[in-house]
Amino acid sequence: MAFEDRLAMLVGAEELHRQNARKDRLLRAAKLRVQAHPEELTYGSDRNLDKSLTTRLLSCDWIGRHQNVLITGKSGTGKTWLGCCLGMQAVRNGISVSYRMVSRLLEEFEIAHIEGTTAKLRAQYKRADLLILDDFGVSKLKAMGKHDLLELLDDRIGERATIVCGQLPVENWHAFIDNPTIADAILDRLTSAAHRIELSGPSLRRKAI
Repeated sequence: MAFEDRLAMLVGAEELHRQNARKDRLLRAAKLRVQAHPEELTYGSDRNLDKSLTTRLLSCDWIGRHQNVLITGKSGTGKTWLGCCLGMQAVRNGISVSYRMVSRLLEEFEIAHIEGTTAKLRAQYKRADLLILDDFGVSKLKAMGKHDLLELLDDRIGERATIVCGQLPVENWHAFIDNPTIADAILDRLTSAAHRIELSGPSLRRKAI
C-alpha cells in the first residue's frame, strides 16, 4: 500500500475515533433516563404515533430550527422512552442534549437561589442544544418554580430546542400552572413552534410483564 493511502487511512481512523469519543461524551452529559434507540421504534395503530412525523423528527432538523416537541399521553404509553429516543438520535448527530425531570430541575433551582448561583444554572441549561423536560404536570409547581421555568424557557426560545413530556394534555397545562399570566407566557414559548405527539394505547409496562 502506498504511503499516501496508509496516511489517508490513519487520518480517517483518527477522525472516526474523535467523532466516537465526542458522541460518548455527549451521551454521558445527556443523562438520558433510558437508553432508547430509534431502531427499536414501533408504530402500532393503537399508539397514535405518526411514522411520517417521527421520521422527520429523527432527522433532527427541527433542533436546528429551535422548535419544540410536546409528548403527552397516559402513564406507560412511552412518553419518556420516545423523548429519550429523540435525544439519543440528537447525540448521534453530535448535538448536545440534557435530560431532566421537571421536579428535580426545579429542586436544582431552589438550591441555586439559596447559594446565589441561579444565573450560572440558567446559563448551563441554556447551552444544551436540546433540553428534555420529563414528567411535566406530575408535581404541583411552587410559585418560584413557575418563575424559574418561565425564565428558563424564555432563555431558550428562538435559540434552542426543547422536548416536554407529560401525562396531562396540553389543553390542561394552563390550569395546572394555576397562574394565568405565567401560564400564558409559558405556553406561548412552548407551543408557538411545536410538534405535538399524543400517545395512546395500553401501558407498555404491563405488556413487558
